[in-house]
Amino acid sequence: MRATMGYYWLYYLGIFGAYWLVDHPAVLVGLGVMILLRRWIPDPWVLLRTFGRIRALREQIAANPANVTARRDLARIYLERLRPGAALKLVDQARERDRDSAELLFLRGLALHKTGKHEEALGPLVEAVQVDARVGFGEAFRVAGDALSQLGRHQEAIDAYDRYLEKNSSSIEGHVKVALAHHRAGEAQEAKDALREASRTWSAIPGYTKRKQIGWMARALLYRLWL
Repeated sequence: MRATMGYYWLYYLGIFGAYWLVDHPAVLVGLGVMILLRRWIPDPWVLLRTFGRIRALREQIAANPANVTARRDLARIYLERLRPGAALKLVDQARERDRDSAELLFLRGLALHKTGKHEEALGPLVEAVQVDARVGFGEAFRVAGDALSQLGRHQEAIDAYDRYLEKNSSSIEGHVKVALAHHRAGEAQEAKDALREASRTWSAIPGYTKRKQIGWMARALLYRLWL
């Protein structure tokens, strides 16, 4: 469910390919549309990778409506495909049979956050951590930080991101987000320190981890010029 570099470049490649074939500037309008709608368009690799899996999970649910695991897995796919409303419905159905699942509570909070219900998302995220502090390897804290940032509660967001980084110290995303939260809270020096920590972390992590986080490192470098 986490975004890394992704394969969105395939969309841009397709647009430029079409422009090269038809040689008409109107095709480039698609580039502008793609940039504007980027947050609502799923990664093309996610679409391809999950196509067959969706059908299989739907069949499992139809055959056994009590199948909590299938509903959970399908909800995860819908979140990857940027369909949080559909994911939330499945999570709520699954929780009718397993209300105390930390993972389902986390997914509910994530889906609510993705649908723009940031305040409502906080309750399930806190409950998830209370049930199992290890749920999602700290992801509940990251999502809570994102929700709190959207609500303008920047000091609380800083605390959430710090807790996330306790479990994911090599996350460039975490360092960048806590830097932005410090900046929005008016803490300029702390923001700069967090970005420097992002650079130090980048120097220490292995190559395969760098490839996954290169987008966040690019943001860190840009923010160091701006903040």
